Amino acid sequence: MRKFRAAVCAAVALTMAGTGQTALAVGQKESAQSAASITIDSANPAGRLRGDFVGLSFEIRELGIGNLDISKGNVLQMFKTLGRDSNIRLAGNTLDRDTLWVPRGQQPPNPLPEWVANTLTPADIERLNRLLKATGWKAEVGINVGRWDPVLGPDQAKEMFKILGNRLLGAECGNEPDQWVLRGYKPTGYAYADYRKDWAVCAAAVGNNRIAGPDTAGTSSSWAANLAKDERDKLSMLTVHQYPAGATTTIPTLLSPELAAKQLRELQSNLTAANEQNLPFRVDEANSTYSGGIDGVSNKYASALWSMDYALQLAQGGVSGINIHGGLGVCNEPIWNGRFQRYTPFCAANKEDELAQVYKAMPIYYGLWMARQMGSGKFLPLQLSTDRNITAYAVKGDDGRTRIAVVQKEDTTAAPVKLDIKVGNRVRSAEVLTMTGTNLAEEATAVQGTTVDRRGHLKARPDNVRVRNGSLNLNLKAGSAVVITLDC
Repeated sequence: MRKFRAAVCAAVALTMAGTGQTALAVGQKESAQSAASITIDSANPAGRLRGDFVGLSFEIRELGIGNLDISKGNVLQMFKTLGRDSNIRLAGNTLDRDTLWVPRGQQPPNPLPEWVANTLTPADIERLNRLLKATGWKAEVGINVGRWDPVLGPDQAKEMFKILGNRLLGAECGNEPDQWVLRGYKPTGYAYADYRKDWAVCAAAVGNNRIAGPDTAGTSSSWAANLAKDERDKLSMLTVHQYPAGATTTIPTLLSPELAAKQLRELQSNLTAANEQNLPFRVDEANSTYSGGIDGVSNKYASALWSMDYALQLAQGGVSGINIHGGLGVCNEPIWNGRFQRYTPFCAANKEDELAQVYKAMPIYYGLWMARQMGSGKFLPLQLSTDRNITAYAVKGDDGRTRIAVVQKEDTTAAPVKLDIKVGNRVRSAEVLTMTGTNLAEEATAVQGTTVDRRGHLKARPDNVRVRNGSLNLNLKAGSAVVITLDC
């Protein structure tokens, strides 16, 4: 019976019709009634949504200062709530700039070299391994190549592979090498040919083909495409970074169709290069905008809608995964080098909680959680016609169930959209999860009216919606998002 119902669900064609008012700007005249329609082609599944698509990224310093410790606070549950079997990446600017590897049984030099602000030891890698083992996550971890040491680099590589084993998907040889001249690590004129030589030294130290790179700051940098072509046999993953919005981005810009188009367009050249070499392509450091984000944008509810849409857009576009960057200090306060981490998925409410490693979920965390509810499977092609700022995705899950995500990216004061979803007479009901916020420019975010509690749990129980006469009717609030799971 289960197989029969799954087959029926796979054959369903869905049509969503929406009506409502367009969001009004100050002084703008009311527009005509709007409509949205979506037709899903269930018969022709397309690209794959991987179960580990939505991951996290942190500075390597977080390991060096004792964070990500599952014996403390709620960090383990924060990872479990986001979802098991995903991906964490540890590198960032602190990798090459100021992190020194200290081999097993040795003490850090005294005094430390002038450039060193953080140290990393095998005990730190062992603590990471406990997190990975408890969550089923896997990792990429960086090795300092901007300030390469011929003794310490190979020792770190050996320890990482010994401790993490298959949980280490790839060592990362340096971070953002296309900015090493700017940061003073390399002389003027340092170019890809020079970097490839430095990368080769690190690759020889790693000694296998589990290397992720080149981790370029430039999303469309030719260094990534060149490395994919030149070092295919040594790479396990091609990686770049992306912060698509600028330093003066506003909420309307963050949620605009123009930015969405730019996000995928910037990745296309390196995605093509990865596909040509049959390499996974991961945006292993990403967020709304660089330098810690923008107060009032990156740390508000708008970022929840952006992150959910960003994850699903890139997955449907062929990207293998994303790692959303963040920091584990006090929310909205500087955590290192005077830098803020306003875009972080979770952070501490105060200094006491920071020391205890007790974190609260920020809006972007909820958006990532919603994206993960789509599970793993294959995207179903769809056609969307609307004059509203809405995006939609459909996935035929590996479990046989069809899931639909709809993201309404307008101001919460705009009119709702009435969704009439034609699912056929054999679908009896659906489960609906709804993410809402009081205002795009406020922090408050909830799923099913609930929030992540102090222990790190999110007890969001979906609504069960009856299907009547082959139709599923929903009212989608402006500035909200839903994940609909058909009971098939």
